[in-house]
Amino acid sequence: MRQHRWIRRGGPALTALCAVALVAPHAAALDKPEPYEVSDEAKKVKGTSSSADAPRIGTGLISDTIKPGEEKFYSVILDAKSSAHVTGTAVPTPGSKVSFKDGIEVSLQSTSGTDCGSEKVSATGETAYPMTALASRLVGPDSDEDCLAKGPYLVHVKRDPAPGSDPGAWPLELSYMKEPGLKGSIPAPRPGTDEETDENNKRPAPPTGKAKQARGGTGFNDARAVGNGVWKDRLRPGETRYYRVPVDWGQRLFAGVEVPNSPQKELSMFIGQGFRMNVFNTARASLYRESFKSYNGDGGKFDRYTNPVRYENRFAGDASQTRFGGWYYVAVTANSELAKAFPKGMPLTLRIAVKGEPKGAPEYDGDAAAAGIGVGDEDREVAEKGQTAAEASDSANMKTFGYAGIGAGAALIAVLAAWLLLARRRAARATAGAPGGPWPPQPPQGGFGGVPGQPTVQLGQPVQSGQPVQPVQSGQPGFSGQPQPPYAGGYPPGGQSVPPGPSAPSQGGGDRAPDRQGPGAAP
Repeated sequence: MRQHRWIRRGGPALTALCAVALVAPHAAALDKPEPYEVSDEAKKVKGTSSSADAPRIGTGLISDTIKPGEEKFYSVILDAKSSAHVTGTAVPTPGSKVSFKDGIEVSLQSTSGTDCGSEKVSATGETAYPMTALASRLVGPDSDEDCLAKGPYLVHVKRDPAPGSDPGAWPLELSYMKEPGLKGSIPAPRPGTDEETDENNKRPAPPTGKAKQARGGTGFNDARAVGNGVWKDRLRPGETRYYRVPVDWGQRLFAGVEVPNSPQKELSMFIGQGFRMNVFNTARASLYRESFKSYNGDGGKFDRYTNPVRYENRFAGDASQTRFGGWYYVAVTANSELAKAFPKGMPLTLRIAVKGEPKGAPEYDGDAAAAGIGVGDEDREVAEKGQTAAEASDSANMKTFGYAGIGAGAALIAVLAAWLLLARRRAARATAGAPGGPWPPQPPQGGFGGVPGQPTVQLGQPVQSGQPVQPVQSGQPGFSGQPQPPYAGGYPPGGQSVPPGPSAPSQGGGDRAPDRQGPGAAP
């Protein structure tokens, strides 16, 4: 099982959460449909018109633009074992004019010109929506030898124009996913049995129950995770929303979309291209060639039920896109003409069900999870909560910060406890005395200084006014150097005051206080 590896955006989690809270209501208040948002993590690369100068791209996301009739080249380095999946998503401006001739074509070619995988996608009506095409180099028994060699390959992207359509450059998002090869043999396509055929043709009962709110994302990048159950959203006419569902190996996805009757009952309407739903796999490949459903004001719906996810499906024609487990995407588009039926936005009901128990993943010869293949427990949890990837990452970081805060708090308490214990011990030693006697140390019995023939200061007696303090002569025992006060620190025992004595000139950079030594220490 794959443990989901969260994709982190920059900035503290709290800041990101606040940004989501502020931006989402603002975006919901806009009158215009939200456009497709290219990922912030996509690397900006300028494709070239000549394959000779094609910039090299790596795995991940690439952003560029493409004009009508323009062709762009990029280069990739492939090994001899991994399958490569490159998808291109061209994004017309919502509400702009498109026709059936507008489209995008993506192909993966060897340097000798051999086509190793390609797809052409055209608009299915006059409603502008993101168009995604896939090019895959599959490693299998029937693959062209020229497409299995290790070395450089070319990604070719072409935009097919239509007269009178949007003349502006479209944002282009490329996704390159590298799928590791298998350690063992490659499974052969399995022939369909009667039992499987009946199962494929039978739709499960749509999920029921209380609906949850789920605001869909503008694209693959910010798609809202949804799990089993019923979900509600509201689309602006002309808008496309994306949702994602974790579908593991051996499982099947049921996705159904429903549009209610129009509140504008007094209007007679028929919209030939009312709304559209499509399903994409982990590599962003479209599972179906969908067209728009008509709408006459009385409501409408349709659903899809995928084949079981199996590795060998890639060689099985119509089932070829259910080829690996991971996040599957459901995209719903509302025609801009639906503004007549739903002036406040089109209500949408999404019914999702993942059927079947997860099966074991094939034995990849590499890290398939790094490519986004497979489903983990965290993915299912995110789908249950209905989160985007950014929100899930923020939640994970907040949880990490919480654990770190608990750990830091416990460490701080331990440090404070140790500090208090040490302080108490020091205070006790200062009161009771260090080993060997009390502190401050007491001078020898009979006086302080121990200089023969000189007046001494008796312990416990005040110094008489005018009584001189004799300096310690060189060579005499006691403190050497300058004249010393009768007691280090200027106070005799018992807290009695000492009148100021004669000052001594500073030598050697300042007075040096005598070292404190306990009784019995060597002079």
